[in-house]
Amino acid sequence: MKLITLNALEPGKKLGRPIYNEKGTLLLGAGVAVSARYIRRLKEMGYSSVYVHEKGYEDIEVNDVISDKTRMEAVLTISETFDSVRESGTKSEKVALDRKMVSSVADKIVDDLISAGDQIMDLIDLKSFDNYTFMHCVNVSVLTVMTAVNVGKFTTLELRDIAIAALLLDIGKAHIPIEIVQKKGRLSPDEFARMKKHTSIGYEILLHKSGMKPLIASVALQHHEYYDGSGYLNALAGEKIHIWSRYIALADVYDSLTSDRSYKRRLPPLVGLEYLKLGRGTHFDPKCLDYFINNIAPYPAASTVLLNTGETAVVVANDTQKIDRPLVRILTTPDGKEIKKPYEIDLAKETEITIQSVQV
Repeated sequence: MKLITLNALEPGKKLGRPIYNEKGTLLLGAGVAVSARYIRRLKEMGYSSVYVHEKGYEDIEVNDVISDKTRMEAVLTISETFDSVRESGTKSEKVALDRKMVSSVADKIVDDLISAGDQIMDLIDLKSFDNYTFMHCVNVSVLTVMTAVNVGKFTTLELRDIAIAALLLDIGKAHIPIEIVQKKGRLSPDEFARMKKHTSIGYEILLHKSGMKPLIASVALQHHEYYDGSGYLNALAGEKIHIWSRYIALADVYDSLTSDRSYKRRLPPLVGLEYLKLGRGTHFDPKCLDYFINNIAPYPAASTVLLNTGETAVVVANDTQKIDRPLVRILTTPDGKEIKKPYEIDLAKETEITIQSVQV
């Protein structure tokens, strides 16, 4: 399959991966031929690119690190959890947060990632404006647990609690005015000040109103703290920020950067990773950063790239041992002419050839 922009998507093309809405309900399945109406609707929802089946790309596989079933069940669970907490109101002593349901989906995320073994994030998560909040929570959980599994120092129970903490990191937004949370544009200073309170509100909801473990609640409070003390709400620094929060903060920022929003286009994974590296020792714990970036492919499979030779290529596969030197298939000559018989180059071996830019 191939990753293309929505502007390049033509009626009749068949989707390579399914598309879901904010409730985890299937909108368009893999293999569906899109119509002009479908394309218009996807644009209205805020999608900027999709995976499609393309002649000559049949052997390029793009696999998620967890199953589609687990991911969509997690999205639905978080959506329903937000709805329940919102309906409970801010003055209620208890909130309707189904801990058993959240724990169940956290277990499935952990099980999928442990059983998958040594994996990297080799997929661009195609969130839209409409489903951003819930898909973001799930993606932060997946990215954090995947990193924690590869660190190898956490028990299965700890991994489950990390997954829960990440899934619920933004639960405080359920008690922030919906017009602020869903604003189609940047927040004003006053709106941002109110939005920042979601950390303390989330902590209160999880610890005092739903009886979650203190460590799980602390992630909601701390996930916007920075390693040098410049974050919010309490300007914590270094190891005063719990290790779970330090890992989750990386996943939170990375997924935000690489997601489409109403006021900005998503950044390519490479650029998102470079942004994180700029925050080494200031925004982010250097050791946590190193573990995190080793789990994400800068050039995901099915992406089109421009080489320093002037040739255009598609990324065929990534190697966990050489994560920044993928196997690529040459598609065009330096002067832009299509190659009749594309051939492959392993950049891990052809070290003089480099990727200059990502075209999708």
